[in-house]
Amino acid sequence: MPSVLQPVTKTLSQQTMGKRKLVWEIKIVSVILMISTIILIVAFQCWWINRLYKDEWNNLSKGTDIIFRDVVYKLQLQRFRNDTAFFKKGLPDNLFVFDVIDSVKEKFIDSTLRKNGERQVMISVNRFKDSPDVHMQGESTMQVGTTEPFDIPIHPPHDGPPQLIKYFSKSKTINDSISLQKIDSAYKTELARIGIFIPFHILLDTNSKHEPDTAHTGELRTNFTFVGLSKTFAYQAVFDNPFGYIIKKISLPILVSVLLIAFTIISFVFLYRNLLAQRRLAEMKNEFISNITHELKTPIATVNVAIEALRNFDALQSPERTKEYLDISAAELQRLSLLVDKVLRLSMFENRDIELTKEQFDLRVLIQDVIDTMKLQFEKYNATVNFTTAGEQFMLEADKLHITSVIYNLLDNALKYSKEKPVINVQLSALPNDILEIKVSDNGIGIASEYRQKIFDKFFRVPTGDKHNTKGYGLGLSYVSEILKRHMGFICVESEKEKGSTFIIKLPVKEAPVIYIDEHRRIIKKK
Repeated sequence: MPSVLQPVTKTLSQQTMGKRKLVWEIKIVSVILMISTIILIVAFQCWWINRLYKDEWNNLSKGTDIIFRDVVYKLQLQRFRNDTAFFKKGLPDNLFVFDVIDSVKEKFIDSTLRKNGERQVMISVNRFKDSPDVHMQGESTMQVGTTEPFDIPIHPPHDGPPQLIKYFSKSKTINDSISLQKIDSAYKTELARIGIFIPFHILLDTNSKHEPDTAHTGELRTNFTFVGLSKTFAYQAVFDNPFGYIIKKISLPILVSVLLIAFTIISFVFLYRNLLAQRRLAEMKNEFISNITHELKTPIATVNVAIEALRNFDALQSPERTKEYLDISAAELQRLSLLVDKVLRLSMFENRDIELTKEQFDLRVLIQDVIDTMKLQFEKYNATVNFTTAGEQFMLEADKLHITSVIYNLLDNALKYSKEKPVINVQLSALPNDILEIKVSDNGIGIASEYRQKIFDKFFRVPTGDKHNTKGYGLGLSYVSEILKRHMGFICVESEKEKGSTFIIKLPVKEAPVIYIDEHRRIIKKK
């Protein structure tokens, strides 16, 4: 072995270890950054959606409360008007009676005569912004010579003109409450008008404190609305489950957030997978460099030994020995040339620089020629090669040079990965639909199931550690697969560890048909 290659080998080994360490560190940092980014994005989106939910809850709470108060006061005003009508029809005197006065024109819209022993009440509805409350003022004449002044605050309705209501009642008034059914119906109508369809129920609270019920969570409750003169009644609307309505309102932001998170995760997964693929490719390239360095050393060392023998051991004096050494040198140089040529060819295929030169030839004759050419190699390995055919027509339109290289690669692999006495069977068959099939079987070491699909990847070799007892560089089968794809064909392998391998090639006779392989490995041709 030439000493000049030893420093190169050592340097390549150190570079390989350094690159592996760097790739591992980059992988860890990348994973940490990806996970951290996803966590931050998810946290931000959750915070944003929660904020939108709370804002919609508050808006819904304010809106439903205002509408509920307006509905109740409108029904209360309607009740006052109805009571006045009943009084004028001669109903009992203990009914409430009121007059509505236009505060702008300062005249009665309607009037009712006072009777002795009645209570006179003045209700002023002020619609100005700086004084939104309503106050009821009046005096009691229930007993002669006594007065009972009072001031009762009432919230006005949110629409309608300013009004002054003159209210009369006997000491025994009617029930001031409003029908829950009327409130429910009117409130439901108003909510539907603005697109709110949430189940609710109305509560009537006669408790003097009117404290809100906070025992139920997940409910939306309006503020209490108070009505009545002789007795105060508090009404409240309770929405049992506004969650669905609010979620529907913010469904678009939620969908955008989910898609953003999903796309981010998917992108990171693809990036991570690409990172792993790049790492595997780097490892395969490093192994390729190690293997091809070994492959290059062998022919160089052999030629160097032959030249030294010719120089220093008087081999030139013996024509037979000289011829032997020259033949050895020529064979090793040819081997080196093939290695370099395959690397360059694969590189050109990767860059799409090669155009196939197709011609008609007999595939049976081509296979037989390759076997004859490799006769010395078969004898060296003490191998037995059986070539059989099935069918009559084996004409193929393809690139003869590259198809020759395909057959050579398969036979060469069968030799290298076989046992002490290789047995290689080559079968050529003419199948229906103008398909030619080539099977190359051996009794070699076989291929584990996890590596069967990977053996056609560039630079990939079945792991054997750092041992180089089997020569190879992970390019042959990749080259074979690429050539067959260019010819609209395909290659697959059937193998079990320690039980040999069978490589199966299928090629269309002409380029026109496009073949597909179904799940039962049947060939389907589409023109």
